[in-house]
Amino acid sequence: MRSGALPNRAGTSALAAGRAVGRAALGRNRIALGVVLMLALATSCRSTSSADGVWVKGNITIASERVLRQVATLALERNGYPPGTEDVGAKSTVSSGWRVELQPFKGDGTRSKAHLKYEEKAPRTWLVSVRVEKETNEELAKPLELARAKWESAPDDRDSAARILRYLQTVLGREFELGPKSVPTEAERAEGG
Repeated sequence: MRSGALPNRAGTSALAAGRAVGRAALGRNRIALGVVLMLALATSCRSTSSADGVWVKGNITIASERVLRQVATLALERNGYPPGTEDVGAKSTVSSGWRVELQPFKGDGTRSKAHLKYEEKAPRTWLVSVRVEKETNEELAKPLELARAKWESAPDDRDSAARILRYLQTVLGREFELGPKSVPTEAERAEGG
């Protein structure tokens, strides 16, 4: 082939067809990669949702949901969990913020978050479920820097969940009434001796 001569048309069309097939395959690969990434993200979100995990359950007797919610928030704070953000639509649930405990070695640092949900089983009787979600810091280079932490899911902390439930049962174990105490009558004082 001499210089400046045009290439063979058959070779050019074969090259163009090859490029078109390559572009189509690349497009299909991008779509497949996108689907795989979306499935991976959906799976990771589902695995960290507060619906999954180990829940410790127990019954509590108390007069009102409002008092149960207040005592549940207090129980989380007394067990070392920071206050969580209140979801506007959150009904029958209380969640803490993340309690972070950084350590100087990879995998030793943890963060945990407590979730509490409750449902009325009978008048004044509530089924309370507690879960403590746990993650470990897998950052190798600088594990003491919170901004660089790489959190990975770890097994739920069943002992901490049981501790929170026991605290609730201890605080709410006895029925109590708010308001002024009644003054005993003369007859009741005479009987009591």
